[in-house]
Amino acid sequence: MSGRGKIRSGVVAAAFLALAGAGACGDAGFPTPRGGPQLTVELIDADEVAGTRLRPRPLKVNVPEGFKVKVRALDARGNVDTSYNGYVRMSSKPGAIDPIDSPDAEGRNLKLTNGESPEVEIRVTNAFGATFILAEDQGYAPADPVSKPPPACADGIDNDGDGRVDFPADEGCAFANDNTEEPGSYSTGATQPIYYALPRIADLRGLLCDAEGVCRGTGKSPYPREQLLIDTGLHEREDGSQRFDFDLVVTRIASDGFFVTDTKDGRGGYNSIFAFNFNAPPRMRVCDRLKTFNGTAAEFFGQTQIGYPTWTLEAWNPELRTCLVPEPFVLDPGGVLADTNNDGRVDVGADLPPNVGGLVRVITDPARNVEVKITSKFGAGKPEKSEQTKLYAFTPDASNCDFDNNGLIDFTAGNEEGICSTQCAVDPDCTEYSNFASRSTFRFYLRNTATGQAGAIQADATVSTEFKPLERKGQTIKSFTGTMTFFSGGSQYTIEARCPDDIVTDVNASPLPMDKACVAPRTDLDENPQ
Repeated sequence: MSGRGKIRSGVVAAAFLALAGAGACGDAGFPTPRGGPQLTVELIDADEVAGTRLRPRPLKVNVPEGFKVKVRALDARGNVDTSYNGYVRMSSKPGAIDPIDSPDAEGRNLKLTNGESPEVEIRVTNAFGATFILAEDQGYAPADPVSKPPPACADGIDNDGDGRVDFPADEGCAFANDNTEEPGSYSTGATQPIYYALPRIADLRGLLCDAEGVCRGTGKSPYPREQLLIDTGLHEREDGSQRFDFDLVVTRIASDGFFVTDTKDGRGGYNSIFAFNFNAPPRMRVCDRLKTFNGTAAEFFGQTQIGYPTWTLEAWNPELRTCLVPEPFVLDPGGVLADTNNDGRVDVGADLPPNVGGLVRVITDPARNVEVKITSKFGAGKPEKSEQTKLYAFTPDASNCDFDNNGLIDFTAGNEEGICSTQCAVDPDCTEYSNFASRSTFRFYLRNTATGQAGAIQADATVSTEFKPLERKGQTIKSFTGTMTFFSGGSQYTIEARCPDDIVTDVNASPLPMDKACVAPRTDLDENPQ
């Protein structure tokens, strides 16, 4: 090879050729070894920095870590190919890398001279599990895009004679500033595995903690659209045994997926998540514990979810262990939704974002001076607007802002439907009727009887045919429990009851403990997933 060089086969291809050659016999009756040129990536000081499978490096979220590597191009005999002069593309799987700070690099492209790169630092961010730093021959030779003459992929000439001219028509052009139209071999070399811990649910939901241990949620996953292995707490020991260090417990089975909670993550919430499965997961029950949990992190209208999940279960057996579903987080008036600044807008309470996906409860509790009732301003009639105050008068019979009766609220600037709906949302004792009519959601009015502080939270009770919120408007209830979901575009934190057990209307009764509520025992028809 000469010039920038070409590698005709990578590590994987070389291994395949070696296996293919195993069927051929030489003079002595042994397979004839075959191989080809390849890339290698040496991890410097590997014993000190790579970690091990049983003792991985601690997970770092949004914090880059540097690893020194050296890349070599080898010929078919395993010697450094001194004729190779060109760039290789560096990357990390999983994770991402920063631009390489070296005079022999252009962005994330590293130059090999006479078959070798200098020793450079690769800064890796958001790696997890077994991580590899990769080098790939993409046939990319970066050049100054305004150079004279211009780069080969922007000069209007068919330099490689394949009938295609320049980027993007010529497949051999990675970008317009590529100085060669010839494609690379796409051979790839990799370091030995660098072992990181796996992310827990709070990590993949974007929880960040500072050096003092103060944690805050970012509202966005650091692993968007990434295929994830999630830490379930089941870890292997040095002796080969396995043990749960913490628990990932199924808290709800939905028609399109399931909810799980990391019951021992004490970093201030963000420890629950919904896994979207298109349908109810077969053979899964509340109280089951996940042994493995994989899927793709995705943001669905502001809520982090796991898509295309796969899992293995430890089926709950009440004879072997207790049900590990945690007691719900109790919401107070100040922790939910209210116009706390009297500015005509609904403010998000601090207790809501951390508990999305988890079990929450509103409860009438005289000891805490908290009363919970269904909003009293909740009716199918159209509210009237005062010409003096420009405010709508909501009543028990009139909270319907769908003035044109098309089933939708028009939030276009200046539209009266949107103005009406916003005013109802600001009033914690109001449920906008058309939203209930189309989605069956309503609101609870939470009030501190000692201070007068009030707030509201949306709820969905469609799991119960007997509970009719419109007929109970203005009435105090004992408790309402469920998983909390979020849908962007307004005050859309919603408590969704899992089953009728989660709804207690009698103020003199008590909600069931979580190891009893909505727990369906297995039957003889269930296939044991173990």
